Amino acid sequence: MYNEEPLKYIVPCFHGDLARGGKDVLVSRLKNLTSVLGANKMNVSVSCDIFHDVHQEIAVKDNLIISGAATFSPAKNRNIIVRECGANYIFIFDVDLLPTKETLNYALKKSTQRHQSLQPEFDMLPCLYLTKEETERFDGDFQGCLESFLRGENHRVEGIALASSCLLINREWFLQLGGFDERFVGHGGEDLELIDRLTRHYPIGPRPDDYALNIKAQHPGDYQGFRRYFSYYALPHLFAGRFLVHQWHPRPLTHPYHRRRASNDAMLEQMLANPGPLCGPVVQCDALGGVLPDFRSWIISQQEAAGYPLADYPGLMRWADGVSVKRPFWRKLRKFYINPRLFLKDMLKNKLKN
Repeated sequence: MYNEEPLKYIVPCFHGDLARGGKDVLVSRLKNLTSVLGANKMNVSVSCDIFHDVHQEIAVKDNLIISGAATFSPAKNRNIIVRECGANYIFIFDVDLLPTKETLNYALKKSTQRHQSLQPEFDMLPCLYLTKEETERFDGDFQGCLESFLRGENHRVEGIALASSCLLINREWFLQLGGFDERFVGHGGEDLELIDRLTRHYPIGPRPDDYALNIKAQHPGDYQGFRRYFSYYALPHLFAGRFLVHQWHPRPLTHPYHRRRASNDAMLEQMLANPGPLCGPVVQCDALGGVLPDFRSWIISQQEAAGYPLADYPGLMRWADGVSVKRPFWRKLRKFYINPRLFLKDMLKNKLKN
């Protein structure tokens, strides 16, 4: 017996925090989302201090769930919404994200065709990070933003995450896996740890020796560790127009997120190195025939097959020649604040280069 609705969009948010813009930004973001989603149902979790404002101003009143936690936990809030929603499939993403029409069509089609049996199959959708200026003027030109980034420009899009927390999953399978691990406090790590469990039950190929490395990179061509492995699942969606854009918001250094990130990262790395027992069947993802091709060569073949020759579209590998790369001083401060050992190591490496 199945739930009445094939698909629900799961959107936790906690914008009572003035550092991220406060209630007005939250209401604006939710209105943007409801406009993009149209008739599609969205379940939203908000903190109790802003529930009244949101309830008054947006058209998802029946799907609002109150979170009473003083410290916002994406893991806990997502789990609560998923347990309480009635749907066969769930599409999880944050309130700052907007999906393309192709993404919505794909999610709805898959949820109506694939809910007959419990399967460990899942989808991970890429995310483009809009600049502050593009966020303020964004008019729905998703393709224009994608092509700008692929050209190696950075005035519209400042980065990309192929390994993102935008996940389309069978709801019963999500619950059987145990959902997000609620030991992660605040943002950071809980999404990657869940994706690790998802990929263990739906492997696209053998895990590389460097899988447990938790190292970020500006461009996917430089990915290492689990981010490179996860990207084999996500990249084909990008060239099919199935992705989301992240609307810019401030990230002040004083925000608790930064203080918690180091401990969350440490816990994530420990969990990746020492995985727990499997929670169900293991089904091979046959997208690559069980063999992982060389990553950079595979990226190039994928984008050229989609009509984006590397010579004209180097963005997944590097910025285009002549593009000015801004590295604000606050980013250096944040890196030092979060991981002083890595900051000093990189500083020494840069000095040796010079």
